[in-house]
Amino acid sequence: GEVTRFVPPLHSPLKGRSNLRDHRKMLIADAGSHERRRLWSGGRNLASEYFDGSRGHPAWHDLSFDLRGPLVDQAEALFEHDWAFANGRRLPAGSDAPAMPLEGAGGAQLIASGPDQADDTVYSMLVTAAYRARRRIALVTPYFVPDAALLMALAMAARRGVVVDLLMPARSNHRMSDLARRRALCALADAGARVWLVPHMLHAKLAIVDDLLALAGSANLDSRSLFLNYEMMVAFHDP
Repeated sequence: GEVTRFVPPLHSPLKGRSNLRDHRKMLIADAGSHERRRLWSGGRNLASEYFDGSRGHPAWHDLSFDLRGPLVDQAEALFEHDWAFANGRRLPAGSDAPAMPLEGAGGAQLIASGPDQADDTVYSMLVTAAYRARRRIALVTPYFVPDAALLMALAMAARRGVVVDLLMPARSNHRMSDLARRRALCALADAGARVWLVPHMLHAKLAIVDDLLALAGSANLDSRSLFLNYEMMVAFHDP
């Protein structure tokens, strides 16, 4: 097997940017047949707390999914792009990760975000979907520290009568995040949204807006995930 470190903090290939994370999660299995190839993705890291837990600490609750079809090819292209970058292979100036077409993907689309993208696509989709919502927005995230624009879009949706439900852990594994989320949670609740706190560690990342869009993958609803990390989501457009 081969192991490569992605942007080591003391040896970052990006000048002036040393605190970046490849937060994408994917496992691509090729059984030798194009029809049988699978992509396993979602929110889980490959670590014991996501599968087995430990004595006195049950496994974290998370969301993963496996897919076949054109999305596997798209995920593999993204992996190869990241692998080349991590191994110091030169990419063309301003090179973005490969574009992910919607056609032929069965109503789903791979959405990459991060410093290798020209736009903050996941963030833009969330804000736009919040303004377009008419009936319900359902959100699941372990950390909720959004920027002002996303918080305003969600609050305005709640004020105009959209049912906004936010599900998250009562206590996450990051104490600072739990402290930082208080202002945003209060603003959302004041607007009429419902915040549901579960007693276990919930690490899933999910957004569902009416029957227009479902987003699932690696991105949390905080500014680090939405603007700094390398993330990967799958957008489902089919009701």
